[in-house]
Amino acid sequence: MKRMFKLDLEKAFPPGVAAEVSDAEREAMMEVAYLAIASDGVLSDEELDAFVKAMLVLYGPQVNKGSVRAKAGELSERASAEGQEKRLGKAAARLSRPFARDQAYKLAYAMAMADYDTNTCEFEYDQRLRSALGLTEDQAEGLVDEVIGVFEAAH
Repeated sequence: MKRMFKLDLEKAFPPGVAAEVSDAEREAMMEVAYLAIASDGVLSDEELDAFVKAMLVLYGPQVNKGSVRAKAGELSERASAEGQEKRLGKAAARLSRPFARDQAYKLAYAMAMADYDTNTCEFEYDQRLRSALGLTEDQAEGLVDEVIGVFEAAH
C-alpha cells in the first residue's frame, strides 16, 4: 500500500513542547499515547517506533533502549493490572491544562496512525479519549487536522 504521507511524529508538535509541560503531564501524555497504540491488543513495529519517537519528543536525547523498554513495560503493567479505562481516566485527570490536553490528544492520534491500520478498537479508544479529555468534536477534529496537515506539508 502506498502511503499518503510519512509519519514524522516530531513535526506534529511545537518546538520545545517538552519544556512546556510538567513531569506529571509528560507522564500522562505518554500513557494516553501508549493506550492508543495498545487499544487493539497489537503493537506493530511502526507503533513501537512511534513510541520511541514520542519519548524522544517528551524526554529528550537521554532516551535509550533501556528507558523505552522500562516505560513501555511500566505502562503495559498498569493497563493490565487496572484496566485501560481506569488508566485512561487517571491519565486524563492529570491533563488539566488545555495545552497539555491538546498535545496529549495529538500525540495519541499520531501514534495510532503510525501503522496506517485504523480499526474499530482504535476508533473506540479515540472516542473515549476525546471524552476523557473533555474535547468537543470540533476541537478534536481541529487537532486531527493539525496533525495530518503537518504530515502532508512535509511531503
